[in-house]
Amino acid sequence: MIRFLKLWSCILTFTALLFSLSGCSPPAQQPLSTGQSKPIQTAEQLKDIWVSQTTGKEFRAKVDGNVFHAEWVNMPPELAAHGSFIRTECKRQGSKWVGSSASFLPCSLGNGPGSKIDNWCRLETTIEIDSITADRISGRGETLQKFDCQKCKILESTTKDFFWLPKK
Repeated sequence: MIRFLKLWSCILTFTALLFSLSGCSPPAQQPLSTGQSKPIQTAEQLKDIWVSQTTGKEFRAKVDGNVFHAEWVNMPPELAAHGSFIRTECKRQGSKWVGSSASFLPCSLGNGPGSKIDNWCRLETTIEIDSITADRISGRGETLQKFDCQKCKILESTTKDFFWLPKK
């Protein structure tokens, strides 16, 4: 259960980041950033791949009109073979970007090496991005505290800060 919660926490944090970025495209004259370093003036200035400094997951990010999309791209082959995903979409609301991340991930009741997957769960979590600049994306995302692996249900969650950097 602890292993699963750690996995979900990492995934949800990344998902939250992705989601915040997904709907973050502002009107043409308004910068994408509320941060202080190098505001992005156009969607074309947004880097393609961003790396979560919390989880190490890499996400392909794209702004399409007023919607930001992000998807986990460095997924382990064993998860990809089962159709796992984390996809985020968000829309600009004032100075922030608000949305959600959808995921399909394994759930394990055991911990440690050799734990088997007990269930595969679809989940939707919230995400909010405060700032998108040329060198950093930051915000907060919903993370799991308690999760029912058999019912694929969030029992308790909280929000955690995150930030992504462009892949070099």
